[in-house]
Amino acid sequence: MNKEIYIPVDIGGVHFKNPFYVASGPTTKSVKQLLRIEETGWAAASIKLTIDPAPYINRVPRYAVFNDRNALCFTAEKRLKFDEGLRLMEDAKKVLKELILFANITYAGDKGVEGWVNMAKKFEEVGADIIELNMCCPNMSYNVELSKGDEGSCSIRTGASLGQQADVVAEIVREIKKAIKIPLFVKLTPEGGKIAQIAKSLYEAGADAVGGTANRLGIPPIDLDNPGKAVYHLQDEISMSCHSGAWLKPLALRDTYEMRKVNGPDPRIMATGGIRNATDAAEMVMCGADLLGICAETLMSGFGFIGDVIKELKEYMDEHGFGTLREMRDMVVPLVKSAPELTLYKGFAKIKNPDLAAPCKAACPHHVPAQAYVRAVAKKDYKRAYELIMEKNPLQSVCGWVCNHPCEQACTRGEIGTPVPIKDIKRFVIEYGEKMGWDPEIKISKKRNDKVAVIGSGPAGMSAAWNLATAGYQVTVFEKENYLGGVLRYGIPTFRMNHAVLDKEIEVLKSVGICFKTGMELGKDISIDSLKEQGFKAIFVAALARQGSSIDITGEDANNVISATGYLKSVYENNAPDIGKKVVVLGEGVASLDSARTAIRLGAQDVLVIFNKTREEMKSISEEITEAEAEGIKTMHFVTPKEIIVDNGRAVGVRIANFAYGAKGGKKNQEVQGSEFVIDCDTVISNSGRKTMKNQCIEYFSDRGYTANCNPVTGETGMEGVYATADMSENVMVIAAVAAGNRIACAIDHSIAGKNATLEFGDKFPVVSKEAVLNRTGYFKDKPKLDLSTADGEERKTSFSAYKRVLTEEEAIAEAQRCLNCGCGEGCGLCSSICGEFAIPLKKSDYWEINNEDCVACGMCYNRCPNNNIEMIDCKTTVK
Repeated sequence: MNKEIYIPVDIGGVHFKNPFYVASGPTTKSVKQLLRIEETGWAAASIKLTIDPAPYINRVPRYAVFNDRNALCFTAEKRLKFDEGLRLMEDAKKVLKELILFANITYAGDKGVEGWVNMAKKFEEVGADIIELNMCCPNMSYNVELSKGDEGSCSIRTGASLGQQADVVAEIVREIKKAIKIPLFVKLTPEGGKIAQIAKSLYEAGADAVGGTANRLGIPPIDLDNPGKAVYHLQDEISMSCHSGAWLKPLALRDTYEMRKVNGPDPRIMATGGIRNATDAAEMVMCGADLLGICAETLMSGFGFIGDVIKELKEYMDEHGFGTLREMRDMVVPLVKSAPELTLYKGFAKIKNPDLAAPCKAACPHHVPAQAYVRAVAKKDYKRAYELIMEKNPLQSVCGWVCNHPCEQACTRGEIGTPVPIKDIKRFVIEYGEKMGWDPEIKISKKRNDKVAVIGSGPAGMSAAWNLATAGYQVTVFEKENYLGGVLRYGIPTFRMNHAVLDKEIEVLKSVGICFKTGMELGKDISIDSLKEQGFKAIFVAALARQGSSIDITGEDANNVISATGYLKSVYENNAPDIGKKVVVLGEGVASLDSARTAIRLGAQDVLVIFNKTREEMKSISEEITEAEAEGIKTMHFVTPKEIIVDNGRAVGVRIANFAYGAKGGKKNQEVQGSEFVIDCDTVISNSGRKTMKNQCIEYFSDRGYTANCNPVTGETGMEGVYATADMSENVMVIAAVAAGNRIACAIDHSIAGKNATLEFGDKFPVVSKEAVLNRTGYFKDKPKLDLSTADGEERKTSFSAYKRVLTEEEAIAEAQRCLNCGCGEGCGLCSSICGEFAIPLKKSDYWEINNEDCVACGMCYNRCPNNNIEMIDCKTTVK
């Protein structure tokens, strides 16, 4: 005997090698099936229901698995006639070695008890080990009664109808017990709710074991467009359905528990209903079961799964010191308490981490609550979406046009589909708000006497100025150019952004009291010392990144080698140099592409941009690369400029070498020996300078006799009251610059105001697991990303007009509804929406907090939180 599958049970003199049997059903109607059942390790099987005389419901069933209710359902049922059942039993016993066989029988004729006795005796004669009376099947007279709404619709009571009549079934049991020598089992229905009391009558009548079927007769899903139509294959009308499978387990456990509770420890109980694995089996035994019948799972998984179930149950018993099944049986029965007896503890729910963010919000340098405003759009609450965006001012409308959208690159949908177009949704919301006449709600703290200077009106400078002004400081922005905006005005061509958007943003900045002074260059018109003498307590230098920087190769000083930012600025000022027909752009960031796309609009015919990174490494500007290529611009990746070839003071070509990515034994970007080649050109535009603000800051101040450094977080330079951004360069994206300015404004506020500071930069946002989100979401299929271009590449390169349209309202809603609600905050809010005590209000935008006083510790939010981000706090106080 294989010890792994040996968990012995003895009932009525019959020895079962383990407690598992295949319950009567469509998988026990042939010898082939019974042989396979024996081969896979089952102890017993109950053959398909045999009815005498021929049954009135005897049709091949239609099956369906309804995942919304975790149920296997069927409509009709094909049974065995009396002679078919006898023949199956006789034939099977000739070839089976040890499989115990039950004869599952129902008598439906006019001979009453005599008919039942006759069937039992005949099956005993052909070799049945056990007679099992079917007093349970709901798909017999009970089906007809319920469907017709008339108890008198069937002249003979069978199955679930008969199983609810204790006195009739008890008489049948008594008479059969007198006539046979083998054990008699009875399978009862839970319909009617008195299964335990009926079981008691049957034990008293002599039944060796009683059990229940968990099957319930019910209405299947309804086709709302055609309510009378069946949802089953190859069936016309809607019908009653037997519901079986996993959903029934709690009810089956209750039936087993009730029978054990009412009848005590001595009677033997068969349990069926929702058993699929060792855990289900153990639970059923603990509720009082001796034998475990499984039918639905054999239809779902075949017979072979039982070996692992038996093995795992045996391992559990060994690990917990149970020598026999009887030792663990009934364990739960005395432990179950009624509601008045329960020990409950006072407590409350707590959100573990209210800042648990969706990947989109966490990826945004400024942590704009993308999920929150996207979900607001999905609900057509555009006003709330507008408020959420504008709370992260300034320059949000600019970002709606030119942001490199790291939020979209982090979008969970993008892992297996198309990211939500977050940037385009933002632009839709802002333009919708303008049409509606909405203005951002601007909260300004009490005015302070402290003055702060900001040098440079680019995105970092304007961000710092905005935050400091709303914190009450007197802010003056000094700009060396004649117009405000810095790189936003001089470095972003009008075909990528309508500059009227920038002008509106500047007007908002002026409205909060920021003073702007143009034509004021650091080191020429103003100095750090002069600003300090004027009483500025803090100075933020946000302009050094616009100074040119060396690309450090031979020939870079040629007359026709120009910087990308310088070239774009000259175009804005209508004094662009003649660049000829062939242009080579040495670049890394989006400014390289903007320069190339500007050049081709001004008449260049052959424009090439070379990057020292692979295309895969440039995901942040992949959209811009694609659009540039559509306009006829060529790109070359993973190469490096070695030399600019000069003739008579002018660049005539660029010598380039290939990289061997990850070359063995070499550096990551090791050059391929002998791979150099030359590209002819009329002009070289350079955006390859890698000098950061930190380097330039140190150089600027050291050239003037100061010792300076730059803290990458606070922006402190080592000079009292002087700040600069450490990570600013020509290639830093707008949203990152806005975030840097915000961060430095916070540092300045804390330096000046100390404990009275009001600005905070929240940058610690733990991120939800994308894998977990996708697991709970399931598979989805996306359409390609929306193309919002109003002109193709050939049309675009003939004009400097902006060519990207805004989403329509319908498009914005549809795209927003694709959001997977990954993180916490307003983009989810499930806990708040289901709280019947209204104990979970917004503490601040995109931040839920549970009110301990209002929370009654019911645990619904704890159970429903998709990110398992809520815990229950035990106050250790018993409540009645």
